[in-house]
Amino acid sequence: MITNAAVLRQFGKPLEIEEVELLDPDPEEVIVKVAASGVCRTDLSIASGHLGNVPLPLVPGHEAAGTIVEVGTSVSNLKSGDHVLAVWIYSCNNCEYCLAGRPNLCKNGNTSLLNATLPGGKIKIKDKKTGRPIHHGSGTALHSDHAILNQRNVVKIPTEVPLDKASVVGCAVMTGVGAAINTAQIRPGSTVAVVGVGGVGINIVQGARIAGAEKIIVLDKYDSKLQAAPKFGATHSIMMDDSPKSKLLSITPDGVDYSFEATGNYHNMELAYSLIKPGGTTVIVGAESPTASISVPALDLVGSQKTIKGSWYGSTNPRYDAARYLNLYMSGKLMLDELISAKYEPSQINQVFSDMESGKIIRGILVH
Repeated sequence: MITNAAVLRQFGKPLEIEEVELLDPDPEEVIVKVAASGVCRTDLSIASGHLGNVPLPLVPGHEAAGTIVEVGTSVSNLKSGDHVLAVWIYSCNNCEYCLAGRPNLCKNGNTSLLNATLPGGKIKIKDKKTGRPIHHGSGTALHSDHAILNQRNVVKIPTEVPLDKASVVGCAVMTGVGAAINTAQIRPGSTVAVVGVGGVGINIVQGARIAGAEKIIVLDKYDSKLQAAPKFGATHSIMMDDSPKSKLLSITPDGVDYSFEATGNYHNMELAYSLIKPGGTTVIVGAESPTASISVPALDLVGSQKTIKGSWYGSTNPRYDAARYLNLYMSGKLMLDELISAKYEPSQINQVFSDMESGKIIRGILVH
């Protein structure tokens, strides 16, 4: 199949829309006609080279929804015409993490993600002109009019859910809401701080609201994002200029029960830790450079019995959580329509990056 895709050939350079060839699906694979794909900050971090030596060239994109157009011979639970959303962790159901009920940590799924291949190391995208392989960014390569995926990287969804709205569930919602509900397990009546309210951070806010937090304090350097946060559940907003910690302590003098970092910046990770009260929990959600590290006061960590946790993909069980979050959306408790700040043509992907960096949008999607 010949299709159009956004291709990254050099870190720090603009992506180009190119014709690429998708090879025929293997027995366990499907081809999806992408209706819309969400542009995540991780896409920008990959394109800039911030996340390290990802194999190039590649098609980025790990958040999308669309319609099945072809299935492999061993696929029995999906058929042509089904509406699906993509998830960027393949769950093998055989490794120790999958068997322990932690499919987001699947050893095989994370290997394909880091190597930018389909599960098993397969590369099924080719340069139409040269025939050379093009890698599957995040193991999914969803900024494309069509995508080839393992059947375990897609979840069937109700046709009542608009595909453009469903497109942001596979990363922004699962990562953000999951961090609040699954990783932190926020208790009702708690106090929460969220550092960075982009696409993931704003969903941490939603997750905290759904979990019953009493105070939800958001911190960001963009006033536009602080202005948008209350409709998702934020109760207080702090501009991250001078003394954000002192501003937070004026709201809750002992600090917060839970803090979250969702910018992928090690300074902000350290800030998030400084905001929690004794016995509190900091959850690191943003993806930093593999060479970055954070520093926390060792005695404070012990003497105040604080906890630092990483949250990978919102500690999610993709099939279970996708259904759960879509049910919340259909019942009016989870906001998806409002989450999408703007819609773009696929050829505008570099503009989405620019708008993201300038704080103009929370989540932009490409409509294919």
